[in-house]
Amino acid sequence: MSSIIISDAWEEDLEQIEKIERESFDNPYPFSLLKAYLQLAEGLFLVARDGDRVVGYCIGIVQFKVRGHIISIASSSEVRRTGIGSLLLQELERRFHKLGCTYSYLEVNVNNEEAIRFYYNRSYRVVRTRRNYYGRNKHGFVMVKNFKGESGFE
Repeated sequence: MSSIIISDAWEEDLEQIEKIERESFDNPYPFSLLKAYLQLAEGLFLVARDGDRVVGYCIGIVQFKVRGHIISIASSSEVRRTGIGSLLLQELERRFHKLGCTYSYLEVNVNNEEAIRFYYNRSYRVVRTRRNYYGRNKHGFVMVKNFKGESGFE
């Protein structure tokens, strides 16, 4: 793998992003929703590029000018556990902070132990459970990271 570059997503990236989305989630976002997020999440829809290949992406939005909501983050299966998710998350959090957010949050399936550990190791903490968030009897944890006092942000 050559050097990874984190940058804004472009419309031309959407097919590769959709492929990563489909291989990563049981209920992937459809192409049309990913395309809508490209407009809605201006400056907060990021990709990890390895040359001309997209190997990961993340989507965030700012709500109420103070909280960053991580909509989705994933990397292609062949590059998982290589630090690409961490790079994407760090850059998204940096942009949230620059836009005035004091914390970020996300939802994660209560059964996705790998993702929960990933976020926990990056200072996210479970604050509540959203029952049936992913469908009937498929609950989600809400995890939050407070930026106050975070090194690199203050």
